[in-house]
Amino acid sequence: MGRQKALLPYGNGLNFAAYLIDFFEVFGCDPVILVVNNEFDQASLPGVTHPPVINHQVHLGRLSSIQLGLQHIPEGSSCFIHNVDNPFLQKELLDRMISAGAEDHFVVPVYQGKSGHPVLLGSRVVKSVLAHVPGGDFRKILSGFTRVEVPCSDDRILWNINTPDDYTAFLRRSGE
Repeated sequence: MGRQKALLPYGNGLNFAAYLIDFFEVFGCDPVILVVNNEFDQASLPGVTHPPVINHQVHLGRLSSIQLGLQHIPEGSSCFIHNVDNPFLQKELLDRMISAGAEDHFVVPVYQGKSGHPVLLGSRVVKSVLAHVPGGDFRKILSGFTRVEVPCSDDRILWNINTPDDYTAFLRRSGE
């Protein structure tokens, strides 16, 4: 991509990371935690409420980043997990996910049978994820809990911006 995906311009002077943080904060999530690698330019997020958490062990995989973030939320909380390379969110979808959730469930939005982002972890799921050894398989942990699917009519929940072409398509679609 030529730069970190979190820092790709989103619009309105925001990059992907700043947009996602702002959206979740306005939605009412507190705290909003961003987990990044040690190469992340923290100066690119001036004025954020919670500074990014640095994962110095990215070689351990996605679970280690998720666990680092979860360590910073209040005990007994549910938590949305969202990839920074998918800057698509809708308040209505988050509301429906929360309504469908429970402490021993995880909730995923689904478009035409495919799971997207964000994922909502119930409080018992959060506790279980934190109890696992870093480097484990996040999906395997989730398989021990009830999966709740929330239908979504917008395919943007499936997006992952991994290439310049993906980013160009995102920008084109965002202008709709």
